Amino acid sequence: MDTSTLKAALLPERDNLIATLLVEIPRAVPFYGTFPQSAQVAMASRLVDIYLDALDEVDAQGLRTFGIEVFTRRQEQGAALVDVLAGVTAGRRAFARLALRALPTAELAGEAIERVELVSDEFVRTAVAVYEQRRDTERRAFEVLEQRYQDLYQRTPALMHSLDRDGRLTTVSDRWLDFLGYSRDEVLGRRSIEFVTEETRARALAEHFPQLRREGRVDLADAQFVKKSGEIVDVRLSSVVVRDERGELQQILAVFQDVTAEVRATRALRESEERWRGLTELAPLPLAVHRAGVFLWVNEALSRLLGLPREELVGMNVMRIVHPDDRELLLSRLRQSRERRVALPPIEERYVHADGTIIYADVAARPVLFEGEEATQIAVVDVTARRHADEVQRQNEAQAKVIEAQEETLRALSTPLIPIGDGILVAPLIGRITGERATGILETIAAGVVAQGARVAIVDVTGVPEADTSVAEALVRVAQAIRLLGAEVVITGIQPSIARTLVEIGADLGSLRTRGTLRDGIKYALRGFGGAARPGRAECAERGSSGSGRA
Repeated sequence: MDTSTLKAALLPERDNLIATLLVEIPRAVPFYGTFPQSAQVAMASRLVDIYLDALDEVDAQGLRTFGIEVFTRRQEQGAALVDVLAGVTAGRRAFARLALRALPTAELAGEAIERVELVSDEFVRTAVAVYEQRRDTERRAFEVLEQRYQDLYQRTPALMHSLDRDGRLTTVSDRWLDFLGYSRDEVLGRRSIEFVTEETRARALAEHFPQLRREGRVDLADAQFVKKSGEIVDVRLSSVVVRDERGELQQILAVFQDVTAEVRATRALRESEERWRGLTELAPLPLAVHRAGVFLWVNEALSRLLGLPREELVGMNVMRIVHPDDRELLLSRLRQSRERRVALPPIEERYVHADGTIIYADVAARPVLFEGEEATQIAVVDVTARRHADEVQRQNEAQAKVIEAQEETLRALSTPLIPIGDGILVAPLIGRITGERATGILETIAAGVVAQGARVAIVDVTGVPEADTSVAEALVRVAQAIRLLGAEVVITGIQPSIARTLVEIGADLGSLRTRGTLRDGIKYALRGFGGAARPGRAECAERGSSGSGRA
């Protein structure tokens, strides 16, 4: 049978072969399963057609051209070489099974399989060539990149070095060599701890290297390097671990900065602070230093003034010893001290002694450097004795105001009952209504209704200055209680705020009769309320909004 006959014999099986490839290739190579179904059908159809065309003629050049295009695209899409080779193998095997099943003799099947093997072999060679070319290109690019990295690493102005897993120097920057005074040949291959002081070496072996292996980094560790000249310099060192794909330590990258001048300045500042402490520890004037309101240091005089031991004061927030009424003032002073960084003039503040007594003091503040950082120093002058007489005077004035307020409250609590006709009683309410007063008003009006046999009680609230929920609820209770005694209630002078509150609390407005003014209420009562329509919620609110004034 010639090749055209082979193709004609297998052509009816084309769709079956495509369906088989759509199942077997994604199963063998999950990468192909990520494509949309339409793309998978197109790829499987193209491969089957290539197999069928090969039964007529194997076009090696055409296969290479096609393979280069397809395998380059697959590589860009993220397929590994093993993925494309597995796809070719899966297609070849599926076609072989089809040939054995569809062709009448093993000889014919073998001939068809042989031609497909030629196609597969050409695909394999092309795929390998494409991936090797890409690998060579990437290798050359990596070498160029590595060279650029080395050049950049060495020329960087930073003090940098790299270590292998044994802690030996593999790369150092030119700045590193200039700073320490060595040549590159003198340091590469040697352990980094050979260039530090004994104290730094011990700390590196005991702390820094174990932390690097455990956590992968060490940040801003203080260390001392020894220059070739023998000079010791202070540095601040940060290191990070680089691991390979298996997670094994590959190298350590380190960078440090020279902080010698900073350390010497800090040391000088510390010595200055020690001298300052010697002068202030025994000073009779209470002194302290705080940062952001937290005591950093206090002298013995302030400890005695506050009645608290120094070890308890240090670390305490200043707010704990300041009188609650003066804390806002202190916060304002703290903001001024922090923002303006200028001395603040003395101002009177109140401190609380350990026994609870109040200490009056004039407190001055100024910015200082304490342990190398900005802080605030305060000086405290006790003026409690001077303030005692003024405090007594203020207490007397406050007591007089309290008595006056009590008298005003007593006047406001009065609830006069005024009979103005047969069975009509008027109760004008004046002043603020509290819970206690509401009870008294209720009792007074109820007693008056019973004693005088009143059939109408007019409650006028024109003189009530406040209109919160408690006032509205009190009016509702008064109205309900009087109705239980058999009398009708007319409320006059409701202000808009009271009307709104009555609606908001869901009061039973159908049980309340209202009139805008006391005069209207009296007219209504004298005229006879029996035939009048009972006002609804909206009418009650409207009347309350319109009324003001008294009869």
